[in-house]
Amino acid sequence: MLALLLLPAAQAQTFGDRLRGTIERAAESEVQRKADRETRRATRCALGDEQCIRQAREAGQELEIVGQAPHPGASAPAQNAPAAAGTDHPLIIPYTGSTLRQRQADAFNEYRRIVGHDTRARQVQTERLEGKLTRLRYDNPPGRSSLEVIRNYRDALTVQGLNVDYECNGRDECGSIRNPGWNTLNGMNVGAGGDVRYFTGRMRWGAGNAYVSVAVTPVLTYVHVLEAAAMDTGMVSVDAAALAAGLARDGRVEVQGIYFDTGRASLRPESREALEQVALLMRGQPELRLNVVGHTDSTGDFQANIQLSQNRAEAVRLALTAQYGIDAGRLSAQGVGSALPVADNDTEEGRARNRRVELVRQ
Repeated sequence: MLALLLLPAAQAQTFGDRLRGTIERAAESEVQRKADRETRRATRCALGDEQCIRQAREAGQELEIVGQAPHPGASAPAQNAPAAAGTDHPLIIPYTGSTLRQRQADAFNEYRRIVGHDTRARQVQTERLEGKLTRLRYDNPPGRSSLEVIRNYRDALTVQGLNVDYECNGRDECGSIRNPGWNTLNGMNVGAGGDVRYFTGRMRWGAGNAYVSVAVTPVLTYVHVLEAAAMDTGMVSVDAAALAAGLARDGRVEVQGIYFDTGRASLRPESREALEQVALLMRGQPELRLNVVGHTDSTGDFQANIQLSQNRAEAVRLALTAQYGIDAGRLSAQGVGSALPVADNDTEEGRARNRRVELVRQ
């Protein structure tokens, strides 16, 4: 019992050390973000972005513009610009010489974004999204490799601010012909050929986010854009970017949307979307190691709550390794029961806040 009573203080000391390191990393990250933002601005100017050029000239800065003709798949119209009649999508200028064969636009629909492939479980991993959905299919121009085509799309979208969070090359690595295959999951019918290339990512767009997915074979290209307004960001339980920001800022972050049956450690099905986001976070940061920490309210026996929180943390760890392919060596599990409350246990609202799962950077 003595060891348990000393646990919060020991953890506080460990967390203090982590927090100091986190503050230093956060400062370095802020400098890097500013440098990256300036690099993107300079790249837009070099590619001929009119607003960037105008602002630079007004500031008296010298510019070197690399050609005036659009680069294949080059940067699209400025964000929030309305699509002109017949425009495929305001974010996308198709690769030069491509032919639009199919365009499907839904004002509101759900979409299964492909975000990974578990080769051991032989299962494609997806993220469920909702919002304005545009699906485009192009015939590629002859004599162009799939690598050249997809690299142009990727470079152009990255210049606009797209953060790529998953990419793959080849049928086996991507899992495009698994059962269910890509065509069943989201309509990307890339066939059974081995030369398949794919990337997906997210960027700011209007008042919310745009999720862009591009799949290329030697003969065709699929471009899918899901636009989610800010008011729709609650459609998933938790966001990988928000988790990353919390870890960078505090060294720890709560994972909302993890659900258990009362008094048990069995994960409920509605926890899936939150687990997908944690897995997405860890795939995006291959060096990241996390401690999954379970917490309970103060109802019941203290020692029983320690064991329950340990079992729940372990259930989350096992789900991430077994179902989502995260290396078990990158995750540990710890239960602290009601030892570290964040709210008053005398109210139902407070007890609900105290029942939680957190990720702590190791």
